Amino acid sequence: MIDLLLLAMLAKAQAPYEPPPAVFYPQAVGCAASAMVAKGKEPGSEQAADLMTWGMIIADTGRKSGRTAAQVENETKAALSFFRYLKEKKPPAFAAHVAYCRALFDADRP
Repeated sequence: MIDLLLLAMLAKAQAPYEPPPAVFYPQAVGCAASAMVAKGKEPGSEQAADLMTWGMIIADTGRKSGRTAAQVENETKAALSFFRYLKEKKPPAFAAHVAYCRALFDADRP
């Protein structure tokens, strides 16, 4: 009886969802870049925490998807340019992207 109970518990326990690094890495770069553009000169504690979190996600998913440090830096610079443009020229689209990134944090697992 105990064996069946243990088997049922093990069968029910599943590892949390881990997004594929090659898919999640570009999302993280975009979200980090839009967070940097949105932060202003004096980021609040929540904004600083978001930037730190996205940075850690970029480091992890970039490594797992085979990116070099130079590639990560170049892709982040390109994303920063894009999101600066988006914030200036298309504020509703920029706001939607920032909201999307916030929703990723609010999900069970980004």
